[in-house]
Amino acid sequence: MKIESVSQASLSGKRVLLRVDFNVPLKGDKVLDDFKMQRAYKTIRFLLENGCNIVLVSHLGRPKGKRLKAMSLEPVCKYFKKTFKSTKFFDGKVDKSLVENVNKYKGRIAFLENLRYDESETKNNKAFAQILSKMADLYVNEAFAFSHRKTASMVAITKLLPSYGGFNLIDEVKYLEKVLKPKKPSVAVIGGSKLETKNAVIKKFLTKYNKVLIGGGLANAFLAAKGYQLGSSIGTDKKEVSKAKSLLKSRKIVLPRDVIVADKQTKKKIRYEFIQNDEFLCNKDEMILDIGPETQKYYSSIIKSSKTIVWNGPLGYTEDKKFQHGSIVIGKAIASRSSGKALGIVGGGETLFVIKLTKMSRYIDFISTGGGALLTFLEGSELPGLKSLKY
Repeated sequence: MKIESVSQASLSGKRVLLRVDFNVPLKGDKVLDDFKMQRAYKTIRFLLENGCNIVLVSHLGRPKGKRLKAMSLEPVCKYFKKTFKSTKFFDGKVDKSLVENVNKYKGRIAFLENLRYDESETKNNKAFAQILSKMADLYVNEAFAFSHRKTASMVAITKLLPSYGGFNLIDEVKYLEKVLKPKKPSVAVIGGSKLETKNAVIKKFLTKYNKVLIGGGLANAFLAAKGYQLGSSIGTDKKEVSKAKSLLKSRKIVLPRDVIVADKQTKKKIRYEFIQNDEFLCNKDEMILDIGPETQKYYSSIIKSSKTIVWNGPLGYTEDKKFQHGSIVIGKAIASRSSGKALGIVGGGETLFVIKLTKMSRYIDFISTGGGALLTFLEGSELPGLKSLKY
């Protein structure tokens, strides 16, 4: 996919409308994780060094056209100003008055309020995009993680201004294209809670990869499809199980050999269960919460012999420290194999959380900012925000 990089643009003295994804987790006014923000900083510094002024736009949450204080980007701007001091927050609605105020501003970065305060943004409204365009000379998309959404600041705007991709967005495309053309042997590790959200990408991997290792709630759907009693384990409704049955026709699907089980209510009564032929794994008041040591060892051995590794989704209930171990072991195996021996790529919010726990993220070849956008790309579907940048 050919997308023109911001490095190829004529920048000196220009005002740039920079679309970022600063949809970061907040606790009150505190930013809990700045990973997405950090990934945009290279492009921001490059623009500033090349004499540009920046109009920075993003969304936060889903306010559905309402100006909700809990979804204001002002706390994010305050955090951002610790790094980029010449920044001013503009809390006005996107209209002619805001255009006048921003165009009068002599500072380097104008940080606008949540674009989703106006439903015109989510409707890909051309008139809304035209107002945004009057604040800039060119447009840069540095929001890969939001590029699966057809919105005014991602698509309509590209019809009105010369448009480019930011450095991280270009890297996302470059590395994910490598995922779709893997060196063999190759392995995909897919976890998470619902098979429904991963069904299409698993199908895609089954056509391109040697093995697909399954964990998390997804594995429960496959085990249920094979007739195992899973008690109160998540991911075992009829639709999920039906999808799993279809996928089990492929010999490339690899399922856990053992699991960690706990009571549903307190999650303190923990026991180990090896997966055998008697079909019993859980009582009615129990649930599977992690992969077991035999599975960790087996999955790690497959990873250690692979040349391309992609991982999306935790393999256990990582919200609880007691059930993070399986995911951490697999994360460490991927990190150990990456950076030379194999191409290792991971992505997805919960997966990033686990990678941090391994303290080995620096060894991963590429960590994607995308969740939904990552899955859409790997399914082979075209992302609207990228399609509008192609040349």
